[in-house]
Order: sequence, then structure tokens, then C-alpha cells
Amino acid sequence: MTLASRTFCSRFVLTTYIVYFMVGVTAHLSALLSLNKAHKGPSFEGNATCYDFLPYFFLIPFDSESTRGCKNALIFMDLGLGVLGSYVASCDTLFCILLVSMKTNLKILSEATRSIRNRTLVKMGLPVDFKVLRDEDFPQYEQALYSELKKCNLHLATLIRINEDIERIFSLVILLQTVTLVFMMASNIFIASLLSFSDPEMYSLIENCLAALIQLSMSCYFGSSITEASLSYRRSLYECDWYSGSKRFKICILIMMVRLEKPLHLTAGKFFPLTLRTVISVIKGSYSYAAMYRTVG
Repeated sequence: MTLASRTFCSRFVLTTYIVYFMVGVTAHLSALLSLNKAHKGPSFEGNATCYDFLPYFFLIPFDSESTRGCKNALIFMDLGLGVLGSYVASCDTLFCILLVSMKTNLKILSEATRSIRNRTLVKMGLPVDFKVLRDEDFPQYEQALYSELKKCNLHLATLIRINEDIERIFSLVILLQTVTLVFMMASNIFIASLLSFSDPEMYSLIENCLAALIQLSMSCYFGSSITEASLSYRRSLYECDWYSGSKRFKICILIMMVRLEKPLHLTAGKFFPLTLRTVISVIKGSYSYAAMYRTVG
């Protein structure tokens, strides 16, 4: 991985953790504002309990009959949300960083294939303007070119296998994540339509939807970048100055082109590819379900 890629990944991981942690922070703040607005004294009024103000249900392991105890419960909730946010952020960033690494390798491979002749000339100590009508007329040069192309071919085979491994490991997880996000965003949109911007819960819902949208967009953006990088590599095969190449050199290029006749891509459970169009489809689907909830309700 290049220095630029490592720098990008470090900033990307930090930003992702902050966005995910903000889901818990906004939930805490909205619950705290609602609690202070409804009960200004040290105890709850009427039949209200702390569970009425918790944004996420969990069993409170200590006394929460007072407003102070309820505020302590919110702090306790933050601990669990912090662990959950760290786990989800770690899984998502691991997936995306694997894709960034693979995209970088495809770009490096594209440049290596495109400049295969110049690199071979430098290795053999030949002048840069060295030209032959047929590579077979210079056997050592032809053998060096073919050896370099075989290295590129082996690297390509490794990247294809890695792509298949990533697909096998993460495909079902991404599918379940996407389906969950559709209904979660639909529920948040529906609830938000019943609130006003002065309600404290509104800001928590907005942050929740934003984090969910960012989570899906990350997977789809980096997934589509793999497809674009593989298409770019296929173009680099055309640009490697193969006209004077030997028969076996051209056959090897054809084999590599056939391998990428169907560009590399990642899917969610084999149902749909991870592209930016998928993000738009999920947003439309969430809005449709929210409208249905509003109609039924």
C-alpha cells in the first residue's frame, strides 16, 4: 500500500469511529434534554420511569427511580454503545481498507503492465528508444518481456482470488446490513415525520440516519472502485505496446483480457452489486416504506 493510501486509510478510520460514536452521543444528549424538560426535580412525576426516556432499551443494573439514577443509566448506556460502535466501525473499516488495498494493487499492476517494455529495457541496460520489428528477432529481450508479463499475470490471478475471498466472507454480512438499514432508515424517517425540529429526539434520528447512510455509502463506493480499477487494468493491456510481441506474449495478453472480460465486482449476497446506484435504491426504498408506515398509521 502506498503512503498516500496509508494516510487516507488512517484518516478514514478516525472519521468513521467519530461518526459512529456520535450516534451514541446524540442519543444521550436527546434523552438528557427530554428528561430535564419533563422532570426538573430529583424524582419522576406520575407513572413515568427512566425507561420512558432511554433511546435504547436495556436492563438497568442499578437503582434508576430518581432522575440522577436515570442520568447515570444514560452514562452506563454510553459504555455499551461505545463497545458496539467500536465493533461495527472496526468491521466496516476493515472491509473498506481491504478494498482500498486491492484497488491500489490493481492501479500498480495497471502501470506495471502499461510500462512493461520500458521497464524491461531499463533492466537489460538497453536504450529507451530501442525498437525491433519482431521481438523474436531478439530472443533475450523477448524472454525478458514474457517473464515480466507472467509476473503480472500471476499478480492478477492473486488479486482475482482475493476478490473472491472478500466476496465469500463479507457478501452475506453486507446483505443483512443493507436490509437492516432499509427498515431502520424507514422507521427513523417515519418517526421524524411525526416530530418537530424543536423535539430533542429529532437530532438523534438525523444522526442515526446519517451514520446508516454513510455506512452503506462506504461499502458501495469502495466496491464500485474495484470495478473501475479492473476496467482500467483491462485498458492497460491494450496500451502495453504489444504489436511487435511474440505469439506467446500475445496469447498471454489475450488470456488476461478474457479473465477480465467480466470486471471484478462485489455483491451483497449475490443479489445486487455494491455500486452507488445501490445507495440511491436503498434511499428510495426506505422512503417508500416510510410512506407506507405513514399511510397505515
